[in-house]
Amino acid sequence: MLQQYNTYWTEIADDIATSNTPAVTGDGILLGQSVGAELVGMGFSQLMPVSDPVTGALFSGLQVPPANFIMVNTEGKRFVDEYGSRDKLSQAAIDNRGLFYLIADDNIKATTYNTNQEKIDAQVAAGTLFLADTLEDLAHQINIDPTVLVDTIVKYNSYVDAGFDPEFDKGGFDLKYEKAPFYAIPRKPAAHHTMGGLKIDTKAHVLNKSDAIINGLYAAGEVAGGLHAGNRLGGNSLTDIFTFGRIAADTAIQEHC
Repeated sequence: MLQQYNTYWTEIADDIATSNTPAVTGDGILLGQSVGAELVGMGFSQLMPVSDPVTGALFSGLQVPPANFIMVNTEGKRFVDEYGSRDKLSQAAIDNRGLFYLIADDNIKATTYNTNQEKIDAQVAAGTLFLADTLEDLAHQINIDPTVLVDTIVKYNSYVDAGFDPEFDKGGFDLKYEKAPFYAIPRKPAAHHTMGGLKIDTKAHVLNKSDAIINGLYAAGEVAGGLHAGNRLGGNSLTDIFTFGRIAADTAIQEHC
């Protein structure tokens, strides 16, 4: 369905994962369509750029502010301002065949949250986080030309010294990458939120293609479309659920009790 309705991204991969439960497969939208519901905003979906390539999980690897990572593609080269928006990072990753790596050194651990050495060790053992004492060894582990990766890091460190990134005009950075061990975290965009869904009115009634109410059918949350237009601001999905969930319940009580 993401591919079928997509009008926003240049490509959505066949194997795209999700940062949410894999049980969310659009069943509510299909149910609404079965009784003639109109759909709205279906072309707009939101991807989370820094998800686990296999599971789509967000909370793995080293959890640090994005300004402190270097992002490199599978050739070992930077490809984007790492401090950019979700959409910018996601599209840049898509343009670079999806898979990329977050590169860090040991100094980055001072900026981490919800991460400790035990978690790091477990992920290294599981193969979801790569660790090495040299950049060359790290490059070998992730099948990247060591010369290219080292050149990328040397250039980036010089940009930190200069306080300016001439390649991508990065909006914020202050850490150099020079203290072993070095880390590489594989990442890939994953489906995170869909702005499209069933068309509703302000009372949470689901509407048909003639904008008439479908009796007894209400929608709230992500199954409803149009509330967030082409993109959703962070946190607004919760506000949407709480507000229209209550409205839907109140409307149903008034009309059927």
